Amino acid sequence: MPDQQCGFGNAIKRFFDGYAEFKGRSSRREFWLTMLPIAPITVLPFFFPPFGTLIGLLWSLFIAIPFLAVSTRRLHDANRSGWWLLLGHSGNIIAVAILSFIAVGMVFIGIGAIMIIPNEMKLDFHNPNTFAGQLLILLYASFGFSGVSLIIQACLYSLPSKPEGARFD
Repeated sequence: MPDQQCGFGNAIKRFFDGYAEFKGRSSRREFWLTMLPIAPITVLPFFFPPFGTLIGLLWSLFIAIPFLAVSTRRLHDANRSGWWLLLGHSGNIIAVAILSFIAVGMVFIGIGAIMIIPNEMKLDFHNPNTFAGQLLILLYASFGFSGVSLIIQACLYSLPSKPEGARFD
């Protein structure tokens, strides 16, 4: 059963102790007390490239499984299946697909810049009728999908506990 009166230290301890425990429940309080320090610690190193980026990536890989586990347990506490995580991250999945398309487009632009005299190559990102402008629109769309994904996740993780559903205990 989730600990409804879970303290800050106990929430962090349960986060790392249940590293790959996808069964059971995590209370709303336990989930948010865990995410309160984890989110800034995950984002902060990326502001100090290049060494910080490496640290941030390693930290993100280190907490990926416990994050998925505590998120699944939180959904179980709201009497939802862990597969609801896919709904919460669907915007991020779409954003990664769009960013991959942008990366391929930038490679084509780079190849074009090599084949054309560099002084004559002008990228117009502000004109939506150019290839570069369309890539910029796709970048903005990927930000939008990520934002929608964050809203869906916040709604899912804020659902009230439903102890009457014992199928996830």
